[in-house]
Amino acid sequence: MDMQDPQEIGIAFGAMITGATVSNEPPDPSSPLGRIRAFTAEHGEDVLTPEHFTAAREGRPLLP
Repeated sequence: MDMQDPQEIGIAFGAMITGATVSNEPPDPSSPLGRIRAFTAEHGEDVLTPEHFTAAREGRPLLP
C-alpha cells in the first residue's frame, strides 16, 4: 500500500475504523462477497438486488 497516496490512506483508515481487512486477493468463495461475485459472474450485475446481499450475508441461496 502506497502511504503517500491519499486514496490508499483513506482506505487504510476506513479499514482500521471498521475492523476490515484490505486485500488484493479474491475473497473466499464461501464468504458473502465471494458468493456475490460468483453470482454476478454467472448471471451478470444487472440482476442484483438488495435482497441478494441480504441473502448472501444470511447464508441463504442466491436466486436469479
